Amino acid sequence: MALFMVALYTALLFFHIMPTAQAQIVTTTSMDVIEQAVVDNPDECQAFPFLAVRLHLIRHGETEANVANIVLGQGDSPLTQNGLEVAARAASSDLINGRTRKYWRTYCSDLYRAHRTARIVLGIEDIRMNVIHPINSTVDLIVDHRLREVAKGAREGYAKTLSYEEALELRSCDASGEVEEMQIPLLESIDDAWQRVKVWIDSLVEDAIDDFNSLTKEQRTEYKRETPKIYDVFALSHSALIRTMIHKMVDNELPSDFAKTREGSLSIPNLSLTLIEVRPGSDAVKHITWRPSLGKLTDVSHLNASNSSSASSLMRSFHYL
Repeated sequence: MALFMVALYTALLFFHIMPTAQAQIVTTTSMDVIEQAVVDNPDECQAFPFLAVRLHLIRHGETEANVANIVLGQGDSPLTQNGLEVAARAASSDLINGRTRKYWRTYCSDLYRAHRTARIVLGIEDIRMNVIHPINSTVDLIVDHRLREVAKGAREGYAKTLSYEEALELRSCDASGEVEEMQIPLLESIDDAWQRVKVWIDSLVEDAIDDFNSLTKEQRTEYKRETPKIYDVFALSHSALIRTMIHKMVDNELPSDFAKTREGSLSIPNLSLTLIEVRPGSDAVKHITWRPSLGKLTDVSHLNASNSSSASSLMRSFHYL
């Protein structure tokens, strides 16, 4: 039954997945956007200090494969009952559910485990898959393949204790020893995964700049370096991709005692929240660039039922320079 639900979700998502053609690298785009900023704010144009894109990076709920220590990659697995219940607990926290802090954009990976978790956390449906109409009915959840897990190749579907070579050998045995019959899933390098998710970040930065410049001059002057306009983005994804984003963007800000997995990598707990803020600017040839900073690292305080922290506490976790 659980596998049937995964297949059903995959079929339904086919009609909502963002096409690959929409992914565009924008670090060399929109000179007119920058030039308009120069006209309106000649003293501040280089750093764009008046806006920030804040990424709320959340890992999906616990899956059956997680419990069994199976490598998933871009394969999939149903959420466990515990995974569903913890996602429902997160949905009750204003730190993450989007009811107090209205997200500018809400995204999730196109893999079942992430999409299911996102719908629960955002109050779109409950753990029994009943649609919740009144609560957060205005949420527009965008399913985006660029937030997929890092592809693990031959290891997908096999125990985490196996090396790539061992998993490859097992696949060879499964395929009756005929190499040409072996079907090996996609394998991505960390740089491959980073490049696809960076395209997504670039598009967010460009869209935020466009939105900011659509404001009237009077509206724009309300925002300063210390109090920029915040574009909050909900992004429900996967452990290896979130880990990649953290290391590529804010590795120099990580504490020396960060929690590690048994393999020694940065631990990304299920339904943990990492906040990374992106401040756009432009370089000497008027290419849009951005500078990230870390606000929260794999935080799970929103899973505590007694937690009453407000959205304003998140503002204090960033230092505007």
